[in-house]
Amino acid sequence: MKTMKLFKSAAISKICVIVANLLFASASLSTHCFAQHSNATIQGESQKSKPVPLDQLLGYYQLPNKVAFIEFALRDNLLFAKQLWDNKEFQLVRINETNFESKEEGHKIEFLKDSSGHFNHAKILGRIMTTKVGFNPKKNKQLSVEQLGRLEGYYILNDDNNLKINIRSSGSGVTIKQMWDNKEIAFTPRSETFFLNDDGTFPLTFLLSNGEASQVTCFENDTWIKVK
Repeated sequence: MKTMKLFKSAAISKICVIVANLLFASASLSTHCFAQHSNATIQGESQKSKPVPLDQLLGYYQLPNKVAFIEFALRDNLLFAKQLWDNKEFQLVRINETNFESKEEGHKIEFLKDSSGHFNHAKILGRIMTTKVGFNPKKNKQLSVEQLGRLEGYYILNDDNNLKINIRSSGSGVTIKQMWDNKEIAFTPRSETFFLNDDGTFPLTFLLSNGEASQVTCFENDTWIKVK
């Protein structure tokens, strides 16, 4: 019997979210659920100039498992980190220009620039690299029929061409049909290329090429290639 890889990955993702709940609660957090650093160029040294304005650091940051997010936001001119999976908040205290720690626990957060010179990464506990995204992962985004239509088609698993899925658009998002067992999973968009299932534990990330989807990645690295 063929392995139902999508559902298997969904179960793994739920475990990752549970482990992520310990993100600020324990400095001995296991990184087994998280990928290594992304391929983006990271400038690892803190800036030597004056402190970076806090508004440059704000936004939603995605963990490597693609399903967990942290929001950095200002309140009363103080920087807070909020775990979106459980809404737990932590006040942050500035240590130097780009380094902070949680006020109560003392756990470290370092904000880093990408190759374009923008602060688009935050390193948690010195080892978990997160990446800023340009969307609100808590809010569904309305896409047009044309935008959803670009994602439709058949996809085969990159490392096992015997596994195929069919993605088709629906009124509010897309549906994946596993061709080996005909099971279906519905997803709603958070951006033009990022989707989540109903309980927020199963992420899809589409790659567009010349305006059309060329592949979709489930979780960290389950990559499916679109076929003609």
